[in-house]
Amino acid sequence: MKLFKNAKKNVFIGIVILAILILGSVLLMIPLRMSSLSNTSKIAKLQCQEAGEKLSFHINASADIIRNYSYIIAHLVETDLIPKENKRQFLLSDMEIKYKNEKALKNLWCTFEPDALDGMDNNFINQLESNENGVFNPWFDDGELVTNAVDDYKALYYIIPKTTGKEAVINPYWEDISGKDVLMISFSVPIMLNDKFLGVVGTDFYIDDLKQLVAAPKIIGNGKLITDKGIIVIHDNPKFIGKIVNYSVDDIINKISSENIMDGFFKSGDKDVYKVFIPVYFGEICKPWLYVVEVPAKQVHAEARLIVGLLSIILILLVLATFFYIKTIEKNKELRIFHEVKNKLFSVIAHDLRSPITSLMSMLDLANKDLMDKEMKVSLLQIITQRVKDVYKLLDNLLQWAKTQMHGVAIAPVYFDVQTEIQTVIDNLQIIADEKKITLNCQIKNHKIFADKDMFSVIVRNLISNAIKFSNQNGVVTIDSEEQKDKLVISVKDTGIGMSQEVQKNLFKISKSKSGLGTNNETGTGLGLLLCLDFIKVNGGDLWFDSKLGEGSKFSFSLPARGI
Repeated sequence: MKLFKNAKKNVFIGIVILAILILGSVLLMIPLRMSSLSNTSKIAKLQCQEAGEKLSFHINASADIIRNYSYIIAHLVETDLIPKENKRQFLLSDMEIKYKNEKALKNLWCTFEPDALDGMDNNFINQLESNENGVFNPWFDDGELVTNAVDDYKALYYIIPKTTGKEAVINPYWEDISGKDVLMISFSVPIMLNDKFLGVVGTDFYIDDLKQLVAAPKIIGNGKLITDKGIIVIHDNPKFIGKIVNYSVDDIINKISSENIMDGFFKSGDKDVYKVFIPVYFGEICKPWLYVVEVPAKQVHAEARLIVGLLSIILILLVLATFFYIKTIEKNKELRIFHEVKNKLFSVIAHDLRSPITSLMSMLDLANKDLMDKEMKVSLLQIITQRVKDVYKLLDNLLQWAKTQMHGVAIAPVYFDVQTEIQTVIDNLQIIADEKKITLNCQIKNHKIFADKDMFSVIVRNLISNAIKFSNQNGVVTIDSEEQKDKLVISVKDTGIGMSQEVQKNLFKISKSKSGLGTNNETGTGLGLLLCLDFIKVNGGDLWFDSKLGEGSKFSFSLPARGI
């Protein structure tokens, strides 16, 4: 039971150590993975994704319409189904329709190369929304469709599509719209016909309009839109509009994974800030802008620490619950073992001790009645003496086994000579062997082992006694030894009746162990082998056997040849 308690203690210590390691790992991970522990960070991610998706959808929906519109205008230029003199009016009507049906295109505009639309610029000077040069460049001014002259064909919104044949996004700039300075972004697409550049069609995104898309009630953090040049165009605080961020936007764009989102802790002045980045693409422009949500790091840390604290409490409760669960299981196991020990003791007392004591009482009764001559009395006295020794041996085994089960086993290992100890046991058992004419063949060599000497004697005595008990008249019991690495293996082999498979299966089960009758009807309890097993294990060894019914048995055990 002491071993059992030690095992339970070791299990609990192991659980506590594991819990401490897990908790320590979590605490060490806090600076690295604080965001994953915080609900605040999760909300920030959702907020960033939602805002980024709104911006991307609005911008790209408009970009797709503009892109398609460039094909329509190119087809208008090419087609002969509409007379040249009507193409300008058709385009104006079509732009009005686009404006009414596509709210995202309220800032639609076109700019053409000279004579690119219909080749009739000279015929439309100051006519049909054309300017004084006859150039047709319609656009919407606060919902009103107007035209104006192109002062400079080298403006970025025009020259980039013309020289590259690709779309262009013009970084924020201020424009006077109806007497009001408006911050805007221009998106333009080249109008191409058979690789010939005809002009551009585009739209302007007012920053205030884009800001309204992400101006839903803020749950947490600050949101801002940053261009690919690092210019802040949307920010909760107007004073930051037009400022340049103090970190590399290119580095952030390059680090954004396939999940299209990135988060982490960054230094902002003398404070740490948790940031979530998501790219915002404009049409086919490869280099995206970034929408960012920022949350003070201390807010994320505080929540994460609270979560870690709760996790720690839960972990401690789980450890305690596990401990009490194991304790309950082990207590039940203890009770079951005590119950089995009690039943075994009662069984032995009721049958194996009662029967020989009753027999002794009958023999003593007979001797006291003076019905036998002296020679018969001497013979009876010898029988009584042997029976008393058997009962004593039985009682000794019983008490020692019960003690090991109830209070554990305390050992006192020493170095001693195996041959001497075994020969002493053989000498004590020689009388019993001689009664059955059994030869005790000791082939033990001169070995030393490190074990409890008294326990060793009990082990050897039980194994040799069993070998004698189950051997027939004129049988042979061989005791042998063999060194195996750092252990000494001792074997006790008999030429007796052997054991059936059923007996072998239950040999070391306390609830089913029962010694059979010997070849001379010797009785036993089955406790001897259980005691041997306990003593061998506690001394750091193993016990095993090989037996065949009708051919005998061989029991072997190992013990350390040096200190353990």
